[in-house]
Amino acid sequence: MKANTPSPALDWSNASFFNNGPNDVVPAPWAGGASRSFPTDYLNDYKPEDGWEMYFNTFNSSVKVDAPYFVLYNRYRGTMRIYYYFLPKSGVETTQVTFQLDLKGTENKSNILSFDNQEAIDLADLPTTVSKVQQEKIFQSGSWYSEEFQLAYDPSLINKSYTSNQLRWNMFSASVDQVNLDGIQKGEINGTVQTPKPTTSLFGQLVSGAINVGTGGLGLYATGAKVLGNFFSKSFGPVKLENVKKGIDEAANKNLKTGGSSIFNAVSSLVTGGSGGGFSEQKVNLIMDTKMQLNGSISHDPNGLFSTTLFISGTQGLSGAPGNIPNYNGRLGVFNLSAKPKVILRDVTPVVFPPDDIRLQYYQAEYYIDSESFQMVTNPDIINTSLNGASIQNYRQEVVTDDLRSRASYDFDEYPMFEEYMGIDRKVVTGVGSLSFGFWTRSNRPIVVNNLRLGTFVRISFDVVPNNGKPKTTIVKTFAADLVNNF
Repeated sequence: MKANTPSPALDWSNASFFNNGPNDVVPAPWAGGASRSFPTDYLNDYKPEDGWEMYFNTFNSSVKVDAPYFVLYNRYRGTMRIYYYFLPKSGVETTQVTFQLDLKGTENKSNILSFDNQEAIDLADLPTTVSKVQQEKIFQSGSWYSEEFQLAYDPSLINKSYTSNQLRWNMFSASVDQVNLDGIQKGEINGTVQTPKPTTSLFGQLVSGAINVGTGGLGLYATGAKVLGNFFSKSFGPVKLENVKKGIDEAANKNLKTGGSSIFNAVSSLVTGGSGGGFSEQKVNLIMDTKMQLNGSISHDPNGLFSTTLFISGTQGLSGAPGNIPNYNGRLGVFNLSAKPKVILRDVTPVVFPPDDIRLQYYQAEYYIDSESFQMVTNPDIINTSLNGASIQNYRQEVVTDDLRSRASYDFDEYPMFEEYMGIDRKVVTGVGSLSFGFWTRSNRPIVVNNLRLGTFVRISFDVVPNNGKPKTTIVKTFAADLVNNF
């Protein structure tokens, strides 16, 4: 193997089988007769025309490998996905598989993994691991397994050595006996469990994580809502479910009116489907917060069933790196924010005539986004004027706060129009650019000011529109914000 050469080329979207050495072949994941053990959303969504590019590959006709895999990267979504073929072997009996993506380098200081483990992203955190548990069994006869993670654009990586931060993929076998979601016990997993906790410490602990649900096309309600309903049962508020369905429906119809409708972390793309590409299907990758406890066991050796470490493209020194380097040479991720956003609270109380009850006082509080506190930073390898580039369109900023009515029983006469649910039962209100509350109260000003210290967030939504005329991708991300109290 020559140093600093790209991994072997692979015609993944057209070939019906892949060579694993000179004598063995493996059917492509989407070929007829192939054994597949991965989410159905990954079955039709892999084509170059939808933005997918080869990132790394081990299949070749010269050397057989014991753990063959290839990795695709979608430049318009900032999503990396691995397809791993589990060769036939004995002794593995489990009910779930777990994929874990780690930062594994000499430094491991990057927010590249911050987009895929929570509804509200805190830029102060630098997660080094994220895990997903799938309801897929290990088949001893051999099968394809696949998982994907969204990556944030980290502009600092271009100035760092390839040794500083690297991406390690792990696959573990797992058995989950019980799933406890916010006090509602379920006997099975529907969808995908995500958590920032390492896999080895996941079971038997209560963690704050997310449910990753893929929905698409005609299966929008039959699949997406059914999965959500099964997962959360009665504990997941019907308002949240209805708003999520509404938001996905808006995205599918290219009509994102409210910026998401209870969607705080999602990527929505129109992809071509079917072997002949004769129809299109809307794919939505949706992340929703919950609290969960998984009681079961995990079976693995120190590296689990599968482990591989990949260099991050667009970093320094790859030309001198040992072994194979990524086939994709651009920087990863679509965008990020330059800093944690700030939301400013100010007093905009107008002059009003005293009511008959002179003990009543009127207040009007406004929360607005401090546009000087952060900037949207886009990846120049994607957002550019080249044929393979894209533009940002329909950019939108919304301020999100906790519901003031959950903090105080004021007599409101002005209230934000849009009410949504973050997580399961955290009610929030949203407004484009700003929102305000107007109310009467007998409480003194210090009490009012204390009640106005609400949790605040900034939701960013926009379309990534390819310059080559291909369908757009809608990205919705919500960031935790610092509240500046000027009331």
